[in-house]
Amino acid sequence: MGITMVIATYFFAPGTAERDASALLTASVDILVVTAGLIGLIVLLRHHTRNISRRGRYWKYSIVTIIGVILYLIVGLYGVATHEQHLMYASDLFSWVYNNLYVHMDMTIFSLLAFFIASAAYRAFRLRSLEASILLIVGSLMLLGRAPIGGVIWEGFPEIATWLLNVPNTAGNRAITLSVAIGAILLAIRQLIGVERGYLGPER
Repeated sequence: MGITMVIATYFFAPGTAERDASALLTASVDILVVTAGLIGLIVLLRHHTRNISRRGRYWKYSIVTIIGVILYLIVGLYGVATHEQHLMYASDLFSWVYNNLYVHMDMTIFSLLAFFIASAAYRAFRLRSLEASILLIVGSLMLLGRAPIGGVIWEGFPEIATWLLNVPNTAGNRAITLSVAIGAILLAIRQLIGVERGYLGPER
């Protein structure tokens, strides 16, 4: 399947019968996604139900998880049944629950990361080596350039922060992106030719 999709993408022009046939194969992935989602729902409910019955660690949060999953599933199915909408187009109630409940809880969880980031920055900015010193200087310049107080102290701090973000940071991001792309291509080739079999589970 992987070789077929590669050939269809890079060797068949759009609009040809071969390219249309490959599009049908791509659409069949939706069936796999739905099946995986159903299996994931069953595994999730089974895990938390078992945790509740055994009074495991944080079993009270398992109750909240099960209630949330079931209620959200009911809301989604109710929207489909009453509005005759496809699952790809969520109902207004489904979107309201997502935007006004889930998004805010998600933002709350991510806001807690600020404390961990501050702790990690304190440990990383210790002057123990040349690299740590450079990181401390660059981090301090970025903080002064992005914080309003930095522009008040000296108007050059925002310009320095912008240059650090656009030049060295962009160069580093491009190098990482190229490395990730090359690694992904090599991993795909290893999977297609059967060398990489980790996704199949442990060897018997």
